[in-house]
Amino acid sequence: MGTIRTVTEAFIRLVRREIHEGAVLALADDVFEVKRTPSVLLQGPTLSENGTRRSQTRFIERDRAALTFESCRAPRLYHLDFDLVVTTDTEGELLDLTEKVARFYQTHPVLEIGAEGALNLTERLPLGGLKRVNLSNLRQASGRARIEDCPVYDGEVQRGKLVRDLVLDLETH
Repeated sequence: MGTIRTVTEAFIRLVRREIHEGAVLALADDVFEVKRTPSVLLQGPTLSENGTRRSQTRFIERDRAALTFESCRAPRLYHLDFDLVVTTDTEGELLDLTEKVARFYQTHPVLEIGAEGALNLTERLPLGGLKRVNLSNLRQASGRARIEDCPVYDGEVQRGKLVRDLVLDLETH
């Protein structure tokens, strides 16, 4: 399974647990229809590479017991941006969910990805910070979240044996 998918699924599970159990994911710029309120929609992810952290180095992992190694290029790091769209029937409900989302970013500065570690989770624009066309009588607010530096590997792994003994013969003249 790819890293982007794993991270996105972990983010959706966290939003469902902490903000709204009915949160759904839609691709960026997809048309969507809210059928029940309150509703929390995540649109994305939209990717942007963190080019300042690009590296040409290689990762090497050694298994000294088996005398083997694995090597791969350093991953490229991408920011995953999600637009968060909250829809409610009343202004009061919208304000309550806005506060819940604001607390969410304070209590979850990192997104745990299980054994793979954690990535920074930041609020790019607070709920209500994005303008959007609302052609209904429902109340809506939008914001943007970012998961920083999601690693994407090229999938090319080199494997080999470690040098066990090194014998040097020197001749002097």
